[in-house]
Amino acid sequence: MKKLFTLLVLFGTISNTVLSQCAENIEKKVLLIGDSWAAFMNADQTINHALKKFGHSNYQYTTSYVISENGADTWDFLDQTKQTEIQNLIDANPSIEIVHVSIGGNDVLGDWNVDFTDEETDSLEAAVKGRLTQIFDFLKSTRPGMRIFWGGYCYTNFEEVIQAIAPAQAAHPFYSTWSDMGDRKS
Repeated sequence: MKKLFTLLVLFGTISNTVLSQCAENIEKKVLLIGDSWAAFMNADQTINHALKKFGHSNYQYTTSYVISENGADTWDFLDQTKQTEIQNLIDANPSIEIVHVSIGGNDVLGDWNVDFTDEETDSLEAAVKGRLTQIFDFLKSTRPGMRIFWGGYCYTNFEEVIQAIAPAQAAHPFYSTWSDMGDRKS
């Protein structure tokens, strides 16, 4: 009798587990594009984890290494190669509704200097904003109703981190970027 009861409980548990699982239809809802922040999110699957955490496990993002590239800046996304890749991914995934964008930071990191005047800083800001506007206009043209999410940046505190490793500062991977921004002692 115990064997029969154990088999029935085991069969019931297995059947309940197998039959209770629904097959989800995975939909690509987000296109991820941008610089290293996009590349890191792609490598870490950040967007998929967030969607799953908030109850949308049937939604996912898509990207490619062409459009989520370490070191990319706004100039890169005005290039026809990247725009063609973006359009092809949007066309191949009709369920995409949102483009998650992370670009602009490398433009500032690569071009700004502590010796900039207010006018030079304003000019850099206006130039980056102009290129971002062109990129956003292109993204909006890829499909009617396309929504764009442009995430912000959280810059590393290069100065404290690099100065903390005093004799080996030049070994830090971002030393040259930090150094190119100018002397902070003035």
